[in-house]
Formats: sequence, C-alpha cells, structure tokens
Amino acid sequence: MADENKPLDGSAQETAETAEAAAEALTETAEAAEQSADAAADAAEDTAAEVEAIVQEALGTPEGEAAPAAEEASAETPAQPKKPAAQKNSAKKSGLAGMLPKKKKKRPRKRSIEDELADLAAEEAEFDSWGRPIKKKKKRRRRKTRKLSCTLVLLTLILALSSVLSVLILAVAKEMYGIDKDYNKKIVMIEEGAGTRAIAEQLQKEGIITLPQVFRLVSRMNGMDGKYIAGEHHLTPSMSYETMIDELCTNYQEEGREPVRVTIPEGYTLLQAAQVLEEHEVCTAESFLFFFNSGQNGMFKFEQYLPEKSSLKFQQMEGYCFPDTYEFYVNEDPNIVAQKIYANFNSKMTDADYKKMNELGWDLDKVITLASIIEAESGGSSKYMKHVSSVFHNRLLHSAEFPKLQSDPTRKYAEDVIAPNLERDNPTMRMAYNTYEGAGLPPGAICNPGRAAIEAALYPDQTNDFYFNANIDTGETYFAETYEQHKQNLALVNAQYAAAEAAANGENANAGGDE
Repeated sequence: MADENKPLDGSAQETAETAEAAAEALTETAEAAEQSADAAADAAEDTAAEVEAIVQEALGTPEGEAAPAAEEASAETPAQPKKPAAQKNSAKKSGLAGMLPKKKKKRPRKRSIEDELADLAAEEAEFDSWGRPIKKKKKRRRRKTRKLSCTLVLLTLILALSSVLSVLILAVAKEMYGIDKDYNKKIVMIEEGAGTRAIAEQLQKEGIITLPQVFRLVSRMNGMDGKYIAGEHHLTPSMSYETMIDELCTNYQEEGREPVRVTIPEGYTLLQAAQVLEEHEVCTAESFLFFFNSGQNGMFKFEQYLPEKSSLKFQQMEGYCFPDTYEFYVNEDPNIVAQKIYANFNSKMTDADYKKMNELGWDLDKVITLASIIEAESGGSSKYMKHVSSVFHNRLLHSAEFPKLQSDPTRKYAEDVIAPNLERDNPTMRMAYNTYEGAGLPPGAICNPGRAAIEAALYPDQTNDFYFNANIDTGETYFAETYEQHKQNLALVNAQYAAAEAAANGENANAGGDE
C-alpha cells in the first residue's frame, strides 16, 4: 500500500513549479491591464474637462445649453469603462455627461491558479492513495444504524412468532393429552353408523374435546376410522385423544361386563332408589347418594332452573330420580349412574313445561315438590291428580285463609324418613317438611314423582275446592269447597272403613265356624 506522506517525485515537482510560475505571470499581466485601464479612464476624463472649458470660453453658453454638443461629442468618443460614483457626478455637473462614454459593468474576477489548485486539492482529499473514494463517517454510521434496526425488528418478529407457536403447540398438546381437564366421567351415546366426523363434533358439543379436527387426525393416523362401536361409552375430558378413541372402539359386552336392569317405581324416595341400586350390585347406596346429590355442574338443561341449595332440605336432589327402568352394569361408576338418571329426567322436561313454570312464577324445585305431594296423595293413580293439584294451588293462592297445606304424606316423610336417618335430630327441618306444622310447601320433594304428577302440578284443574280426602282401600277421592262438606266426606270414608272391617271380621268368623 502506498504511503500517503511520501513527497512528490521530480517530474511532479517540476510541473508544480511551472504551474506556479504561470500563475505569477498571469497575475502580473492582470495587474498591468488594470493599471492601463485606469490611466485611459483618467486621460479621457481630463480630455473631456478640457473640451468643456474650451467650448464654454468660445461660445460663452451656459452648462444646460451645451448639452447637445456634449451628446454629439460623446457619440464620437469611443466607449470607456465606467467611472466611480464621484467622477460620474462631476461629469453630470459639468454638463458634458452625455458626451462621455458609459462605463461598462464590472466583470466577475477570473479564477486564479491558486483557486484551481485549491479545488484540485479538495477533490484529491476525497480519494485515498489508491484512487478509491473515501466514505464519510456520518453515512457509514447511518447505514450501520439502519442495518442494526432492521436486524432488531427481524429478530423481534422471529421471537414473537416463536412465542406464539410455542403457546399454540403447548395448548394443542395439553388438549390432546387431557392435561388440566375435568376428571369426571361422562356418558356418550354413539349412534349406529356414526362416522369419525360426527363423533368428533358430538364430543365437542358435549364439552369433552375442543379440537375435533385434531381428534379426526389422530383417529386416521391410528387407523381407527370405521371401527367405532355404537352404544354407551364412558369418557372423561382428562383422557388423551388416543385413549378416548380406544374407549369408543371397545365393546363392553364382549369384554364380559355384566349388564343389569333396575326399575325405580313412582313415589320411591331417594333412599329407597339408592337401596335398590345397591341390591342389584350396581353401586353402593352411599356412593350413589353422594354423586346424585352433588349434581352435574350444569351439564343438563334442567339444572339451570334450580334454586340455590337449602340447608333445610333433607336430600338436595330428592324428586329428580325419575321413576323408570334403567340398564346399568354391575359395579358401575356411581357418577355414571347419576348421569343416566339425570339425563332421563332432563329428557322428560319440555320447553312448554319451563314456559308454564315461568308463567306461574315458580322455580323447578317448587314444581317437583308439589308433584311429589300429588304423587304420594294419589297413590300412583293418575285419575285424580289434576283435581288434587287444584286443591293445593287454591290453598297456595289463598295462603291467608289456608296457610298450611295439611298433607298426610308430608307428615309421614318427616317422621318416618327424615327423623330416623339424621345423625343429629333437626326439629326445624322436620317441622318445615310437615305441612301440618310448617306453612306452604316443604323445603323439598318427599318422593320422586312420575310424569303424570309433574304435569298435574303444572296444569291443575280449575276448581273451587280446598279440601279432599281419599279411601285408601278403594282409591276413591272426595273433594269439598267448604269445611262442612269436608267433614261429611270424612264421615263417609270412615263409615266405609268400618263396613269393610266388619265385613272382614264376619268372613273370618264364618270361616272359623265352618271349621
């Protein structure tokens, strides 16, 4: 690399000296030209002054009248450079200004050799010894800054995208493997001929999975499409997708699980239903009562119409164990048993029922409680259910005159069901359930009513009756508007009981005499 501080060689030095000598010669020539111009201007001015003096002496004319002659003289006189301002004014005063030649505008000074050399040195300063242009520091800094900014923006975008992808991947992984999800089992009924897409959408609708597309992908990758078994399956959201698919492709009956049919009659209490399940080895009565009274966290529509839990209720979900015949498996999960019964009850309630309930201004618990009383009073017969319902509706509407419903089954429930099954006696609860002591409806249902009793509670007959009594032996029920009529009905039923008892005793006596 050449040294920038190395002196010039001989030829370059001679060239510089020649250029400097030429510059000095040009400077001297320019100065001589300027001196000659000034001398010519002075001579012209002296000549003009002498002419003006001679004309004035010869003609004796004033300065103003000599102006035309001066203009003619000036036309004949060759042009001269411009005079300074003081000389121009004196010429005007003399009256011969028009005769003098006009001074030309001063031309810009020609560039000297020193100026050219200075420009050449400035241009050479922009190149290095190799003839390469020298980059300015400011531009280099700006370019570096811009490159750094672009790099930082790009890195930020890459990190942001990586973070988003990481979150998405983590969310998909947690969903696929059931991490941090519900552990409660849910019943899934697969229809005959249902495909993977329909099953995935069903699982999403029931809140078991959230990514049906991923479910379908896992099913296809495992070669399980078309192998799903129709019928009942038990899944938990905490299962992995692969485990769910295996469960849905498993036939319980082929694995040797023993099915069992259980019938819960109308009017059974929840304790009786739990005992029936235990007798059929479906699950223990205690475990069933725990899961059934715990509810299903809003899984079913009817749960939306339930009031807050009451401390006065003996069994929180008494009345919702819908009477029917169910199919279970031996040693069934008690939560699955509860879900099946809940699902059956939910299917029995219609939109028209909820609409009518709202018109009455009641919640679902109030409807089921009244239906349970109607079920118990009717003895399982639907013949008089709506008429009996009208009596209770009339009493509730005229609570000032009839503060107490006075239903015998409620007193029996308080004394025969609640009292023996409390670890510690609760007189307040017993009195609230006994409608001979407590006002209005009891805190909860006293049994599990069927569909006919629920309809009777919602759609009673329109009557003016406030009393009724029934002959338990015959099933005949008698209604009355007034208490006097009710007393007559009571006397009639008592007479029927006495006649039946006498007839029974007479038959027994005759049977004994024959012997």
